[in-house]
This record gives sequence, structure tokens and C-alpha cells, in this order.
Amino acid sequence: MPSRAKKHRGVGWLLALAGFLALLFFLSTGSRGFIRQIQVRRQKARLEQEIAQLKEQIAVLEEEKKKLHDAAEIERIAREDYGMARENEKVYRVVPKED
Repeated sequence: MPSRAKKHRGVGWLLALAGFLALLFFLSTGSRGFIRQIQVRRQKARLEQEIAQLKEQIAVLEEEKKKLHDAAEIERIAREDYGMARENEKVYRVVPKED
């Protein structure tokens, strides 16, 4: 008789372990599982970082936009980037010597 009770107890533990493993499997997979939640959190962190970078870029572009309302800045850009000059001015370009 004692061996029969031990046998039932062993089967009970196996069933409890199998149930626990099945529960763990279902909690860790699927759209709401642990693995998916970790992936979503990582993606969220990446997107938040990208948003912060884009906000910084927008701030820089807004500053450039404000500068473009200044006549002196427009003239500087025209001279430096496009080689433009005022009337009766000559533009000299220094070209580095090629070896």
C-alpha cells in the first residue's frame, strides 16, 4: 500500500509540473507573452530615441529658418555657397594645387 500512495503522489507532482510548464509556455508566447512584451519595450525605447533625435533636428532647422529672414545671412549664403558678388566686385576662388 505505501508504494501505491507514493505512485499517486509522483503522478500528482508530474501533473502539477506539466501544468506549470504549460502555463509558463502560454504566458511566454503569443501577442501578450513575456517575449513579445520585451520586444515591444525595446521597440518603444528605439522609437523614443528616434523621436528625440528628430526633435533636435527640427530645432536646428527652425534656427536656420529664422536666420534666413536676415539679409546679412542671405548675402553670406549667396557669396559662400553660390559664388555670387555685388556689382563691381570680382570673385576670386582659391583652388588647392593638385599633386
